[in-house]
Amino acid sequence: MEQQTLFVEVVLPLPLPRMFTYRVPNLLRHEVKLLQRVIVPFGKNKRYTAIIWEIHEQPPKEYEARYIDQCLDEEPILNTVQKGFWEWMAAYYICSVGDVMQAALPSGLKLSSETKILPYPQAEEQELNEREHLIMEALEKLGELSLPDIEKMLGIKTIYPLLRSMMEKRLIVSAEEMQEKFKPRVEIWVHLDQTYYSEAALNHLLTSLKRAPRQQEVLLAFLSMPGNHSPENIVAVKRSDLLNKSAGLQAALLQAVKKGIFHLEERVVSRLGGEQASPVQINLSEAQQAALESIRLHFTSQMPVLLYGHTGSGKTEVYIRLIEEQLKAGKQVLYLLPEIALTAQIINRLRRFFGRKVQVYHSRFSENERVEVWNMVATGDLHTGSLILGARSSLFLPFRNLGLVIIDEEHEPSFKQNEPSPRYHARDAAIYLARLSKAQVVLGSATPSFESFYNAQQGKYAMVRLEERYGGASLPQITLVNLKAETMKRRMNGLFSGFLLNELKQVLEQGGQAILFRNRRGFAPMLKCNKCQWVPECVQCDISLTYHKTIHQLRCHYCGYSINVPSSCGNCGSTDLRMLGFGTEKIEEELNAFLPGISTQRMDLDTTRSKFSYHRIIDDFEQQRVQVLIGTQMISKGLDFSNVRLVGILNADAMLNYPDFRAYERSFQLLTQVAGRAGRSTQAGKVIIQTWNPDHPVLSLVQSHRFDDLYALEIPERKKFYYPPFCRLIQLTLKHEQAAMLDEAADSLAETLRATFGKRILGPEYPAIPRVRNYYQKRLLLKIEPEASAPKIKLRLHEITSAFFSKFPLKHFRIVLDVDPVY
Repeated sequence: MEQQTLFVEVVLPLPLPRMFTYRVPNLLRHEVKLLQRVIVPFGKNKRYTAIIWEIHEQPPKEYEARYIDQCLDEEPILNTVQKGFWEWMAAYYICSVGDVMQAALPSGLKLSSETKILPYPQAEEQELNEREHLIMEALEKLGELSLPDIEKMLGIKTIYPLLRSMMEKRLIVSAEEMQEKFKPRVEIWVHLDQTYYSEAALNHLLTSLKRAPRQQEVLLAFLSMPGNHSPENIVAVKRSDLLNKSAGLQAALLQAVKKGIFHLEERVVSRLGGEQASPVQINLSEAQQAALESIRLHFTSQMPVLLYGHTGSGKTEVYIRLIEEQLKAGKQVLYLLPEIALTAQIINRLRRFFGRKVQVYHSRFSENERVEVWNMVATGDLHTGSLILGARSSLFLPFRNLGLVIIDEEHEPSFKQNEPSPRYHARDAAIYLARLSKAQVVLGSATPSFESFYNAQQGKYAMVRLEERYGGASLPQITLVNLKAETMKRRMNGLFSGFLLNELKQVLEQGGQAILFRNRRGFAPMLKCNKCQWVPECVQCDISLTYHKTIHQLRCHYCGYSINVPSSCGNCGSTDLRMLGFGTEKIEEELNAFLPGISTQRMDLDTTRSKFSYHRIIDDFEQQRVQVLIGTQMISKGLDFSNVRLVGILNADAMLNYPDFRAYERSFQLLTQVAGRAGRSTQAGKVIIQTWNPDHPVLSLVQSHRFDDLYALEIPERKKFYYPPFCRLIQLTLKHEQAAMLDEAADSLAETLRATFGKRILGPEYPAIPRVRNYYQKRLLLKIEPEASAPKIKLRLHEITSAFFSKFPLKHFRIVLDVDPVY
């Protein structure tokens, strides 16, 4: 009987609204499996890694199916839970499954199609210019060059016209080459040949090497390594360890290998650190024990549990007990954190209890490290990788037996992915993943999001309270300092009120540490001419340039554009220029001027760009090598320092006046979280908040630690004006390089949307920064009922945007859809 031709629907890592059908060659007929990676041709010359989503026997009607090139896996790289999770994410966040694939898979598991330049076969001799000569000379030596190689060699970015000219002259050709990005880490081990596994043979070998003293030295170093105490008991050693013991003898070792004295073996090893667990006893307080038992009880109802506990109440100890129970039951655990910075401290605490079972996964890891964690989780090995500590991208790992998801600091806006698509919220996505996996969920926070608190009030979540600090510590005393009064009485010392500076001096003299908070990096957000009010702005964005003193540049925080600091006004030529405002750099400089000799450190985006910078800064502060830590919102998120006795918030007003319906909620959360870093041991902590408006109701609530009262104050406003948690928001951002064209198109899109959604549409309006990266942008806001069907809304929005692009050319306009936007 003739076999039917097989076809597969594949997902490509591209923002395409549909899947594509490929034909399966007969040779691969018995190899293809659902959710397996394959290489497919796409477009004229490109090839991509794709994932088989469906296998069937129906050829496509619109086009002739092309053959898949090869299968990359013996077994599927995804499981059925992930498949359902990807499909839900694409539907809910109004994007393609290809967008989800691009975000989910580590790049080390995606083959890249990279253009290679080769010399033209039997090229004729021609007169060459200097750049052409350099390229041809390099090709003669190396055989092939990548485009980045050529850019680096010539020192220019625009190489395509040159390459096109050389191709026309038949000097070079291009070729597509697939590269496997993941390379296992390999260690070289040295073995002594078995001929010498006796005392007599070894003595004879040593005698024969008298004329090769360097090789004899290598052999003696090998025999002195741990484990090689007798000829009958000889073990292999790492080449790196051997060469460390016998410095400068690499050439001698190679000669000994050529003689057959030694043999080299390559071993694949893990890049991932890890240490054995050491038994540590956790003694829970009565409040913690009651919370733990309450959580266990609520787990029986399969509802997410909101653990609402004050800062310093010991939520982590409760998490550790819950994790321990899941690991003993053979389950995997996902511990989600909003910031990479938090993993630096928490990983040490968890590894004390769980050793090598703990693995970390986030974007600062190299491609190869991410692939190793992925493979470890996929195997379901209970000895390594059963507890994953990670930022939002760890949601996509291929868990085989997920039993518990912990979402720590669940209120944090950092859980929201803004760019690129899919623009998902990790908290909400994690809850859906847990539902698919039949896993339990715990959300923890001292200042829950209004959405989670509302869900708990409505009975969708269970809520467990932990209302006392661990170890008998008291909540910090919060003092509001009136900057207006301090200025009038001339008690200001630069950025510091007299009260804050005196308290800071006292704490440091007593051996304590302090944290100073300002949610703005750089030195000063604005440079201004006193004569004509000119302000240097970004040439690509409608925003003033921020002064960074350490690099002596003005820099845009949106696109990275930078210039040297001008010595005179760009408008009138005056040299009377003044810095306005302040950031973390200026705080550090002024503090060192007022308190010389103290040790300070900044923790902001500028100081934490490298992979281990978080660990270094946190370790220095934890070990008390740094007395004052100055930072942005990074320092507010769950960090635990026992010796911090004072927290200073230099200006609380900017966040309170931010134009957003969540401004009061966010301000309370941020101020309370920063304040919670103080007094986490038996010594009481103090918090000083500097403000121009000490009578503000939110500051009063922060001072008295009353989250419930803030919720009661704000929730009627949310209901009245129909904002979350009473509705869902979808933001449509339209972008164009010309403001006039954008205005016309935005009005047209708004009119079409209102025809379907009526008063649910707000806008279009320009945001606070109308132009970013040379694109003007206007926003429309769609308010929809929480129970509305996501697939139907996605379909209707797709129809409306398709109709829009038939009127306004796609290449000139961009539309970005953001479900549940976070500003």
